[in-house]
Amino acid sequence: MKLSAIQNNVSFGRALSSKEKKEFVKVTDEARKQLGIEKTTATIFDFSVPSSKNDTGIGTSFSPDAQELAAFLKTMCGVNSIQQPPQGEISNLVRSPYSGTSFSLGMHMIDLNKLNEKEYGGLLTAKDLKSPYMTRVTNHDTVNYDNVFSEDGQKAMLQKAYARFEKLDESSPLKKEFAKFKKENSFWVEKDALFEAAAVANGSQDMRTWNQRDQYIYASKEGDQERIAQLKQVKDEAGNNVVDYEQFVQFIADKQQKEAKANFNKQGIDIDGDCQIGFSQKDFWGHRSAFYDKYEFGCDIGDGKYSCWSPAINFDKLDGDAGELLYNKFDLFFKRYDGVRIDAAWQLINPTICEPYSDNGHDVFDNNGNKLGRKLDNQPHVGQRIIKDIVLHAADKNGVKRDKVSLELLGGNSYDSLDAVKDLGATLIHISRYGGDQWGRVKFYESHGSNKYQNMQPGRYTIGPGTHDDDPLQEQVEYGQNRAGYLAGDLHLDYNDLRNSKESLSKAIFAEMFTTKKQFATLPDILGSRRRINTPNTTNGNWSYRATQDYEREYFENLAQGKGLNSADALSKAIKAKQGGRGSALTDKLEHFARILRQPDGPMTTKEADKMNLNA
Repeated sequence: MKLSAIQNNVSFGRALSSKEKKEFVKVTDEARKQLGIEKTTATIFDFSVPSSKNDTGIGTSFSPDAQELAAFLKTMCGVNSIQQPPQGEISNLVRSPYSGTSFSLGMHMIDLNKLNEKEYGGLLTAKDLKSPYMTRVTNHDTVNYDNVFSEDGQKAMLQKAYARFEKLDESSPLKKEFAKFKKENSFWVEKDALFEAAAVANGSQDMRTWNQRDQYIYASKEGDQERIAQLKQVKDEAGNNVVDYEQFVQFIADKQQKEAKANFNKQGIDIDGDCQIGFSQKDFWGHRSAFYDKYEFGCDIGDGKYSCWSPAINFDKLDGDAGELLYNKFDLFFKRYDGVRIDAAWQLINPTICEPYSDNGHDVFDNNGNKLGRKLDNQPHVGQRIIKDIVLHAADKNGVKRDKVSLELLGGNSYDSLDAVKDLGATLIHISRYGGDQWGRVKFYESHGSNKYQNMQPGRYTIGPGTHDDDPLQEQVEYGQNRAGYLAGDLHLDYNDLRNSKESLSKAIFAEMFTTKKQFATLPDILGSRRRINTPNTTNGNWSYRATQDYEREYFENLAQGKGLNSADALSKAIKAKQGGRGSALTDKLEHFARILRQPDGPMTTKEADKMNLNA
């Protein structure tokens, strides 16, 4: 393989030119093949995607910008999979995607620019797209929820689009697609829309404040048909029929989600959906017979305290309503995505069920906003039943391979849940944040021993520096020097260098995850950012990270400072680790590119590198 003419006279670091990128991809692809790498996943929250035009203050994977970001990460880091965290409905008060709806997609996900296209019937005009909502955001690296949920925000724009949609001829392609969508999603879409009609009728999104009849419309599976008929006539402040409008929003979101997935797939990138274990108030309301009436999912938050965070399915009804709800939830996931990551999967194997505390009819919270409760004395024992008979059954039905079902077994009752699922063919998720001689270390997982975390076959687990709930890697290296010992030994690197250099430690942590077949990293870690996505058990400042609009420059500038995923360096170190520390012609090529990307002072975008004609 011939390298470009610059390889013998490199004296400064910079972004790669277009020509060099092609060669870089060939070299890194060869390295990945030699290492047997199957899947490199980038965890990208929708809100983190930048917007190159008409920025409303929040990103979406439904946009062309997401496609461009994915293409960049595939070229520079070998990313062939994107994990998209939950895409359900949120609000300005409840911003966590892990508190969203199980079935309905969030209206904030919709790319309004597309509604100006012919395929969408021109539901929004060019003038609409110049509204204050689409133009007033000035800070592009932090999510602006206030703008998204403002009076003239996302909902107001979609109401305009719906008013025009209503006027379309019933024989129009878009109206026919809408009718088909409602039929195919009858299990959930009307119920979710009826919830919104009941919220309008009661003047509150909090169903606990509604009149008793409306709270319990679906106390029985068939529902209160008389009241349902009345709610179907409710109109919103814009004069739209609420039920029909809400179903329209879901139709548009579903259409864009399918289009986006198809475009990612064309790039050779799989899309994994993140399925939260929790359920929203809307899920609970529409499928009440599948849940405990008062008990909730919970978790230990220390000091003998338990946090209650979601209505809990009634595990005594797995052969009935609860089993049907779970099956339909996962069936929809496997229709929407190429694979699934199940958040806190131990709650489906060895769950923790709590009863919320009450103080004169009010929930009790701690200073961090955690709803407190007591752990029930008798906990349900589920084992592999839900994963095997519901989740994997839904995967099989939709043609999704079992190793594309990833189970997050971190925290909670994870250790006690391993035995139930280790032989089912699913992929287990691990992180190296707490890496040491045992947990968090690739060689430990793949070595023979009596620990439940050992004896893992490469490809049966995936590993990364941390999830969305962990410190970013640039913070981990501030306190992670204790990892230098095992990394030095496993990767044949200098111990003192790893102890004393944050850059060297960061690069070693990335390199280790490429010594096995599947690995992942969050977008901030890949780009070299210190910003955090979420701090568990807190409510302020979370879920606000966005990549800058000029993320290419950010990435190359951070690489020049020794931050971020320099994949050439990581792959070279991983190959050497497999070869007992010995290099080769391939590692020489990788290290050539790693040096280009590391040293400062050169052009920091490919466009700038091309203008300098560096290949002449």
